Amino acid sequence: MPEISGTSWTFRSFNPPYATGDQTPEEEWGLIRAEAVFNLQVTGTTLAGTIEWPGPPPGGLDLTGTILPVAGDEPPHFTIAGTGRPGSDTAGWDYRYYGHVTRDWPNGIDQRPCLVGSVIRAKTHNGRGESPAGSVYSFIAVKQPPLTSGLAGSWTYRSFENKPEPVYRTPPQQAHLIWLEAVCKLETPTSPTGLEGTLEWSGGGLDLKGTVLWGERVSFNLEGTGRPGTDTAGWDYR
Repeated sequence: MPEISGTSWTFRSFNPPYATGDQTPEEEWGLIRAEAVFNLQVTGTTLAGTIEWPGPPPGGLDLTGTILPVAGDEPPHFTIAGTGRPGSDTAGWDYRYYGHVTRDWPNGIDQRPCLVGSVIRAKTHNGRGESPAGSVYSFIAVKQPPLTSGLAGSWTYRSFENKPEPVYRTPPQQAHLIWLEAVCKLETPTSPTGLEGTLEWSGGGLDLKGTVLWGERVSFNLEGTGRPGTDTAGWDYR
């Protein structure tokens, strides 16, 4: 199953309540491609809205999209097209977003709805090739208050360069944007739906066990447990 197993992944988890950029460490700015605000409205299965980022000059895209059907209790998935505005610095821009809402964990502390996914630049822009079509970035958007469920509302948005090299050699402080950086190794040793592996960082690690969920897109559930006799003994992450 090449989508998930048999590969090492550079793993980064992010601090959800962290919403402002003026405290971001210099190393992390090397990963951030864009910082903006998503504003989304929902009518049935239709999305509309804007993405706005600071200037000078200020810029933005107009957004149109669709909420996709899901099976069972899986969180909503969506596709969005972001197009530039005629007569502005973004005229002719064309970006496409695919993502989903993160799971609502029972009894979660400091939990905020998040959107996670990837974005592709569909057309070259600026006319000089420095922004070529086909460039792909990861993104996370964190809900701004009021923290209602669903896709409607305002979201603090960041897109990231997909750089595999580590930013931190040791785990950062929790005040930073990146909560933890590690290496995730996954295998499917038992069946097409079985998943096992490890999560390793400087001075610690978890053993992973979970299930592959087959649908329109391959997804997964994992349980990470600490190792007896180590500093992670008794830890339990999902």
